[in-house]
Amino acid sequence: MTMKYHTFENFAALSEALSQQWLDVIQTTPTGSSASFALAGGSTPAPVYQRLDQLLADVDQHQPIKLVATDERWVPDQDKQSNEGLFRRCLSASATDKRWQLVSLKNAANTPEVAAEAIHARLNEQLPQAFSAVLLGMGADGHIASLFPGAPTQHDDLACLAAVHPQTRQSRMSLSLPRLLNTKRIWLVITGAEKRQVLDQAIENNLPVASLLREAGCTIDVFWCP
Repeated sequence: MTMKYHTFENFAALSEALSQQWLDVIQTTPTGSSASFALAGGSTPAPVYQRLDQLLADVDQHQPIKLVATDERWVPDQDKQSNEGLFRRCLSASATDKRWQLVSLKNAANTPEVAAEAIHARLNEQLPQAFSAVLLGMGADGHIASLFPGAPTQHDDLACLAAVHPQTRQSRMSLSLPRLLNTKRIWLVITGAEKRQVLDQAIENNLPVASLLREAGCTIDVFWCP
């Protein structure tokens, strides 16, 4: 495991640096290939997505950029908690030219458990290759995506698994740890002293993020600001 910290004074500077690095990945993707990314939800990374969308407005990009959420709540896109809804709002500036292709972690099933095999098949069909990059956040409990402490990080050989938030009991679909690790780059975005301490001590406390650190086949770039 190699972890490299990138430290910034504030989140605006972090967003600019990460979105520029992301843009470089997109622009250096070989002609005829599609860049693909798994993205964290929640409010923290939203400015990164908005900034990248602005940068892409001036880029001649012919191949659609494939996106999937690292995890998704089992709610409609219109719900403010929906990560896929967040992506649609943040990336709306480029939506009209079909720059983005979102691969959904949801279907019409009543529960993620029922949907898991169908979503696995969708992921294998539409995202068969390693991700160009995975952008993750981390909770104060050390969880990543919807892989929570004490809960499974994969189910059978599926690329996704049903998950339940330990406090709210909200149902979710998450990419499995092996699918998250099938990537060329990992960007981990955290803020504040508490989360930095959690990350620094993750291995000894055996938190879910520790599995990511142990098993990653690439450098984990940590983007951090106070």
